[in-house]
Amino acid sequence: MKFRLAEIEVSDDDPFKHDSLQREDVVEFVGNLIKQLEGPFVLALDSPWGTGKTTVVNMLRAVLKKDEYTTVYFNAWKEDYVSDPLIPMVAVIDDIKIEQAGVFQQRMAKVKKVVSTVAKRGLVAGVKVGTMGVLDLDKVQEDVLSNESGKAAEDLIESFKKEKRSLETFRETLEDAVQAIGEGELQRPLVFFIDELDRCRPSFAIELLERVKHLFDVKNIVFVLSVDKKQLEAITAAVYGERIDALEYLRRFIDLDFSLPLPHTKAYTRELIKRFDLKDFFEARRKHSSLAYDHDHFVEAFTLLAATFDLSLRVRERCLTRLAVVLMQTPDDHYLDPIVLSLLIVLRLKRLDLYEGLISGVTAPQDFMETLRSIPTSRKFFESRFAKSLEAYLIIGDVISERSQQLLKQAEEFSKLSPDTEKGRRARTLLEMSRTVGGDWGRDFSLKHVANKVDLSARIGDLL
Repeated sequence: MKFRLAEIEVSDDDPFKHDSLQREDVVEFVGNLIKQLEGPFVLALDSPWGTGKTTVVNMLRAVLKKDEYTTVYFNAWKEDYVSDPLIPMVAVIDDIKIEQAGVFQQRMAKVKKVVSTVAKRGLVAGVKVGTMGVLDLDKVQEDVLSNESGKAAEDLIESFKKEKRSLETFRETLEDAVQAIGEGELQRPLVFFIDELDRCRPSFAIELLERVKHLFDVKNIVFVLSVDKKQLEAITAAVYGERIDALEYLRRFIDLDFSLPLPHTKAYTRELIKRFDLKDFFEARRKHSSLAYDHDHFVEAFTLLAATFDLSLRVRERCLTRLAVVLMQTPDDHYLDPIVLSLLIVLRLKRLDLYEGLISGVTAPQDFMETLRSIPTSRKFFESRFAKSLEAYLIIGDVISERSQQLLKQAEEFSKLSPDTEKGRRARTLLEMSRTVGGDWGRDFSLKHVANKVDLSARIGDLL
């Protein structure tokens, strides 16, 4: 049993071996798109946080490597402790290993000589912070004349010219170095992947985009940014204020964006159970007839509820961490109640207000089910076999026992008085489900008991 997962392994020989989300077609499409691009170019792969963008990037790198493309990977979030992204960006290129390394290394030596000059935050950097990347020489002149002598103004202009020459020299030497990577008949661009940009501190993220646009805008470099565009827009607003047109601002840096499709599959839930080493627990339960389908019921119910509440892949992992803690508290021959367990795990993490209302008894089972039904993405759940089972669980396990008994009594009356109406059929189904959950198995199901285990798992899970 595990409580934290390592990254999905992506091998160069078989990039999709451990892909449970069936992303091969998408990766192949994006890979073929990249192969059509000529640098300078910036492609953005857009998908919300926690939806597996890093795995897609690793698959893309493996696919491109098969066609002899050179790629580099830059985790922006891991580098945002430095003041300027330029230095680590050059460092990751300098680490490239190629067969004919002599010429490349010589040219990179020239890049490294000039990069320290460029990285110094001089006139251009200072003015760009306040002008969104546009150098306003009128503003420079006005500031200088109001505070300095004419000689100081001349010195300032000369400093600007020197820095501009340094920028041009950097681009020229970088272009020469990149040219050496793929020289020959099959000249291919360097594909520079930037990941986790939307997790960086705002100033670092914006400055990195500025560096890509103004310093790395050279032949034979194709940048691929994996981002959550909505989060990137929020970062832009945090730096430049809410009044900025963040989307229009970002268009200055991104030539083309592609939205990755969001995966919602049972296969991913099964894969998580496997990766958390939980299969043995479920296999042991197959010996008991009343527990034999716990695995299948959890997979189906959890997948439907995760889609209903729009859980990212990262949040689904956290849910399975909490499941692991619950299983640790549950003997192999004890009831797991996977349908209600999956609901409580999801609610406890995603909608604490609904969770607390249900567990405290403030929210009646029927009211909760109506609230759940009102969620636009709940349709598939209510079309499944689990909706009626869940309602029965919630009524039987209601913390207010008098209300539970009253609801069951009403269902008994409806099933007798109006057997052929929709309410009558629903009441009869509810009674059948409630007998399965409770009396026929000779046990007293308690919603609170399941919730106590989920609460404990949340206390542990929040630290992981």
